[in-house]
Amino acid sequence: MCESKVFLRKDDKEELVMEDVIRIEVEGNRLKLYGIFGEFKEIRGRIVLMDMGSHKVVVEDA
Repeated sequence: MCESKVFLRKDDKEELVMEDVIRIEVEGNRLKLYGIFGEFKEIRGRIVLMDMGSHKVVVEDA
């Protein structure tokens, strides 16, 4: 499977925002996260790292 975990980086710490993310839509400084089971979450920030090998996406506040 190709699901990823999305983390929000604050003060050099990473907090898990959502697991099993299959789609991310970028709209300005907003990210819409969609999960494998239909979950949805919208956060503010910008993607600073996408590591497909470890299925990890890191976002910083924008």
